Amino acid sequence: MPTTQQLRDLIAASDHWLTARIIHYAKERGYTPFTSTLEQAWLASIRGLSTALLAALDLGRLSSPVEASSDYTHDPIALFGIEAARRHRTRGVTLGLFLGLMKSYRETYQDLVSDPEASPQEREANRRSIDRFFDRMEVGFCDEWSGRPADEQFEQLRTQNRLITNEKNKYLTIFESLNDPVILVDEKGNVDNANHAALTRFAGEAAPGASYYSGAHLPIEDILGAEALAETEIAFERLLPTNLGPRWFEVRVQRMLDVSEKYQGAVVILNDVTEYRRAREEAERADRAKSAFLATISHEIRTPIHGILGLAELLGQGALSSDSRRYVEAIARSGQMLSSVVSDILDYSKIEAGALELDETEFSVSSVIEDVFGLLLPLAARKLDLQLVLDAPALPGVVGDSGKLRQILLNLVGNAVKFTERGEVRLIVSARDDGADRVWLSFEVLDTGIGVAPDRLEAIFDPFMQSDASVARRFGGSGLGLAICRRLVDRLGGEIWARSRLGEGSRFGFAAPFARTATNRPARRAEMSADLVGMPLSLDVLVVEDNEVNAMVACGLLERAGHRATLASTGEAAVEQVRSRDFDVVLMDLRLPDIDGAEATRRIRSLDSGKKSRVPVVAVSAQVVASDIDACTRAGVNAFLGKPFRMDRLEATLRRVVIRHARRYGAKPRKFRKRDDAPAPDPQKGLIDETALAEHVKLLGLEQTRRIVSAFEASVANAPEDIERLTTAGEHDKLAGIAHRLRSSSLHVGLLQLSDRAATVERLAKTEDDDLAPVANELAADCRRGLAALRQVFARISAAQPANT
Repeated sequence: MPTTQQLRDLIAASDHWLTARIIHYAKERGYTPFTSTLEQAWLASIRGLSTALLAALDLGRLSSPVEASSDYTHDPIALFGIEAARRHRTRGVTLGLFLGLMKSYRETYQDLVSDPEASPQEREANRRSIDRFFDRMEVGFCDEWSGRPADEQFEQLRTQNRLITNEKNKYLTIFESLNDPVILVDEKGNVDNANHAALTRFAGEAAPGASYYSGAHLPIEDILGAEALAETEIAFERLLPTNLGPRWFEVRVQRMLDVSEKYQGAVVILNDVTEYRRAREEAERADRAKSAFLATISHEIRTPIHGILGLAELLGQGALSSDSRRYVEAIARSGQMLSSVVSDILDYSKIEAGALELDETEFSVSSVIEDVFGLLLPLAARKLDLQLVLDAPALPGVVGDSGKLRQILLNLVGNAVKFTERGEVRLIVSARDDGADRVWLSFEVLDTGIGVAPDRLEAIFDPFMQSDASVARRFGGSGLGLAICRRLVDRLGGEIWARSRLGEGSRFGFAAPFARTATNRPARRAEMSADLVGMPLSLDVLVVEDNEVNAMVACGLLERAGHRATLASTGEAAVEQVRSRDFDVVLMDLRLPDIDGAEATRRIRSLDSGKKSRVPVVAVSAQVVASDIDACTRAGVNAFLGKPFRMDRLEATLRRVVIRHARRYGAKPRKFRKRDDAPAPDPQKGLIDETALAEHVKLLGLEQTRRIVSAFEASVANAPEDIERLTTAGEHDKLAGIAHRLRSSSLHVGLLQLSDRAATVERLAKTEDDDLAPVANELAADCRRGLAALRQVFARISAAQPANT
């Protein structure tokens, strides 16, 4: 490459290096008091010089030294120097100052081209080119300075001074016109200038320009304090004394942007934020009031709903006539619909109130999905021709808000189950890496249900909207579920979508980013010991509840499930009960008449007895918000159970908490002894709903019912052995098939426990869960117990029928 091209490339790429170098020389040699304070001005001068120098190299004008001439304007380089000299001369710059600084510019470019790795010939050629360029420039300077008469130079100087004065007045007027107080402080902390707003607020001066022209005093240290001015750059809020009384200001202190270091002070800008703070405080008070109102409404509405649903569930477990059972089931369905609508409205109100906070923790995505399926499988099982299917790979452990993910999935999968009578509801999950520390999780719910018209797809994400009015009449609901899903997905930083064809089914999906766990390993649910997972727990439970109906529900559900319940109606009484006797678990209501549930838990944790202080505590409330969860977690609560709850949720929560406690402390839950005055337990209780067979006899006749029972007995005769064999062999697909058939057929003959257990086994088999084996063995045992109960109940019903039935 020719030397000229190398030199050209070097100069073209070195603007910022050259700028830093010339500023260094200007400071070192005392030129900065006469030059610009801004780095950008220095950069502009370097770029001007480099452009002229590159043009000269391109034209080959640096191959020879400067020659004598009577008119140097014909030389482009000298002409460039003449024009530069004219600009600076009219600004009052002397030839000596300008020429001296230009020597530093020459040295700056010489430093650039003095590459020690270049050959001596190249270095000499480059230095000669730089010298010839600046020689021509200097000839132009001298020609301009000496070629003008003194009067003409004086007139140019006077004209330029007028322009500078006008420019100064313009910027001074702008400075004085600013609404925010602005104060210029020198390097010693003294006020150099203050605008009209600053003097009006802090010194009582009314005339603009009083500080600049009259030296009006402003005690800056008394106003801000010396420590604020000592910082290099700072912003803070402070209450300051003003002529209008104390006012809040946002104070920003900015050092002068002066590369020449002539001006070492700072600019202090004060923004009056008093009204903003008042508005913010009022908004925060309103938000707190709204949150408190929502919390109260949540508690006051959900508490009676919990009583209705709980008592209906207790009634449904007793011996009822067919009409009475239909009435109880209708009450339960109505209560569940009301609970769902109330929950949606309260959740949406919280979102609208800005109370939607993320609670980010490390969690297992697989566990969240299993929880969702565990809640929805019993609903899907009620529809004889509907399957709930999971299609998911091994999923990584992530950090995020598991509660909001669970809520979104419950809404989407729950909608699919609700609007699909037959066919399949499938959840497809996939994961996509997004860099080293994030993973995008995608969830799609496919169903074969009623579908949505294409022109309604966007509207269904709006609040209180459904696909059409008939859907609301037929299926109920508030029309808020999808609106809540959209807001939750947005809060997670993801996106949600929907595709559907009316009458053919729908496909709802969303994707959201989650942080990877530090271990970056797939997170699985903790393994449960086989001796605990399937065993029927018989627990001593302390129920802490002041509401009479809720206490009746909790104690009734616990006793129906085989537990023993002890009631305490206050927090103080609960602490004394735990102090005086042993319990397996405490159900602690959060709102109590004396001390709240968190304080009662805190006192339990501080008991002297280690065993008593470690008793598992489950917080129960109709209103569980983030602040309550944080307070209870700090107090030592082990789990939360929101009202209203059904027996299955209560039992699942108790089992989870007690098993974790037993695994941690190495103690199994105690079996309690039957009280002497308690009635002997019915071995068939909970296994079979006798009304199912009674209804068959009433509607179909005894013989037809006998054929149904016989067909069921024949279909499951070998099921227990098959289940045990397939479990041992690890043939999960076949095991899931048997469980699926049992789930549906056992419902027809009233074997509810068998159906529920079969649904659990089907789900675990499809996900190849580690907890499968003990639960599958329980299913085999339930088959044997269920068949025996079915034969006994049917024999009793048959014997009670008239001869002509």
